[in-house]
Amino acid sequence: MDELNKVFENVAEYFGLLSEPTRLKILHCLCRGEKPVNEVVEALGLTQANTSRHLNLLYRAGVVDRRRSGSQVFYRIVDPNFVDLCRTVCVTVASRTSAMPAGSESLLRLENDLKIHR
Repeated sequence: MDELNKVFENVAEYFGLLSEPTRLKILHCLCRGEKPVNEVVEALGLTQANTSRHLNLLYRAGVVDRRRSGSQVFYRIVDPNFVDLCRTVCVTVASRTSAMPAGSESLLRLENDLKIHR
């Protein structure tokens, strides 16, 4: 049972990454391709420090990878399972709200946006 407890703890940490709307927004932004931090900041209207903190959490969890080019740091999604899970949950939850009925244009756009473009 000790082995299972460790697995459950790791899974809870993995799901915990989805518990913060800012990280979901960052992943949504990165689904469209690799981006430097400043573009993520600009696209989401967040502070540089806040964006970097969340990107670092996603990096340490193995969801995104980063590379440096000159003075810029670029991030890209490397865990497609995480994005698939995120898309499934976002579309399911969105379709349960009256604001996004099943088959609506907004819901279809959300589903399409949360696909990794390589």
